[in-house]
Amino acid sequence: MARRLDHRTRQSIARKLRDGVHPRVLARDHGVSTRTIYRCAELMRQIGIERGSRTEVVMCRVSPADLARFDARLKAAGLRNRSAALRNVIRNAGGVAAPDADLAEALTGMRGALNKVGNNVSQIARRMNDARNRGQPVPFSEEDHAAIRQLSGLVLDFADQVGAMAEGRRDSLDLKIADVLKRLAERGV
Repeated sequence: MARRLDHRTRQSIARKLRDGVHPRVLARDHGVSTRTIYRCAELMRQIGIERGSRTEVVMCRVSPADLARFDARLKAAGLRNRSAALRNVIRNAGGVAAPDADLAEALTGMRGALNKVGNNVSQIARRMNDARNRGQPVPFSEEDHAAIRQLSGLVLDFADQVGAMAEGRRDSLDLKIADVLKRLAERGV
């Protein structure tokens, strides 16, 4: 009772399976086993890969503002299709998404500075807890309080510097991506 399926039928089976038709229903309709249905789907997937079809899906979440900026860049570059633009960005990344060595080095230095701040805050908290546990007044003078406020200011400055570095890196990447999209549009992609 084995039945030989032609290429067009195999394509149809694979498409219906992707669309959610149950394999047993397909097997019954075509007079084959469910194993044959799964083999048809796998065969069509392999043929698609060999022919260079797009079988992989890349997903990411973006904010509405980021998507609007991306769409605006596409429009300015003369591209109408997000998928085509993203495929070409992936194919032609050329270092656009490469890690930034300068940023990594700066963040490593900032991590060391933040560790020092954390140690100082821990020492201050320990002294305050010791005094409280003994029922004594907090052992800090006005100069100590001024130093603590200065330390707080340093932490806030540190956070601002990290934010500025990240914003600068994002602007740099935006320029590179805009340049890549412009070149793709000029090639007529």
